[in-house]
Amino acid sequence: MRKTVLFLIFALLAATGLKAQNVEVEGKVNDTKVQVGKPFTLDLSLKVPYGWFVEWNDFAIDTLSEQIDIIKRGNVERTADADSNVIVKQQLTLMTFDTGQIQLPAVGLTYAQSFDDPMRLQAFTEPIDLYATTMVVDTLQPYKPIVEPIAAPIQMKEVFPWLLAVLLLALAVFGVWYWRKHRKTKVDAEGNIIRGPVIPPYDKAVGDLKRLREEKMWQSGKVKEYFSSLTDIAREYIEGQFGVNAVEMTTDDILNEIKPLHFKKETYDKLKDTMEVADLVKFAKYSASTLESDTALTSMTEFVNESYEYYQKTMSPSASSQTETDCGTQSATVGKEEVKDV
Repeated sequence: MRKTVLFLIFALLAATGLKAQNVEVEGKVNDTKVQVGKPFTLDLSLKVPYGWFVEWNDFAIDTLSEQIDIIKRGNVERTADADSNVIVKQQLTLMTFDTGQIQLPAVGLTYAQSFDDPMRLQAFTEPIDLYATTMVVDTLQPYKPIVEPIAAPIQMKEVFPWLLAVLLLALAVFGVWYWRKHRKTKVDAEGNIIRGPVIPPYDKAVGDLKRLREEKMWQSGKVKEYFSSLTDIAREYIEGQFGVNAVEMTTDDILNEIKPLHFKKETYDKLKDTMEVADLVKFAKYSASTLESDTALTSMTEFVNESYEYYQKTMSPSASSQTETDCGTQSATVGKEEVKDV
């Protein structure tokens, strides 16, 4: 029995040793003589049996030693040989700035018999002795003058950003020019605003009232919208023609503000009656008849015409000039009579 146990233990150890013999690690350089500041390569490979796990070193730091720097890491490649062994390879590009004898240290690569195996093993490459030299200078050759920098040909990828910038700048300039030319508010060369043609309040009100009649809103059941449009036209006309802030006022405030203008009573009543009916429709849910709706539009049109006629006779600049002229003529006549009496 004892011999059997010993035999099994020996067989297990032998099998383990056999598997361990299948793990091979190698680090290889093309030449042990390298030049200072010139890249050279180190080829790493690790061979393990199929199904084993390799935890490859990612070489997170930029050095292998104080004398050797890592300047590039190649891709990690995995292949299989004829015996189904897994071979993991990677090429490191290295560089040294020391001269003389240097050593490439052993590199440890980690593996395990399976991914779940908690025991991680390491295989190390052999250290490699390198000899670093500076650039060889042939002293037998004559000295040559320093070569001036050679101008590299200009490539499209270098010119394209500049072309794009110029194109965008040109588009921006054109956009500003086009906007300044076509915007509604224009300015002169000194930056002063050039006022475009302004529709007189009377002409605008007459045109709006005409369009409102043609739309026939109250005939199609839009009585509330019709009276809102009608009163808006009246408010804008009063504000533009007589300087009363009618757009922001209530009906009572508007009527009080225009009393000092001394319209005829009939003119004043046409505005008052129309605005009051409109308020009833808008706020008291009053249902205006077709006759009331039509009469409201007629009354508002007559108010605009009569009030504008009053404005021309009493408040317009031409009326003021005529008044001053009449006063001057009358004063001159009186003066002549006084001189004649003397």
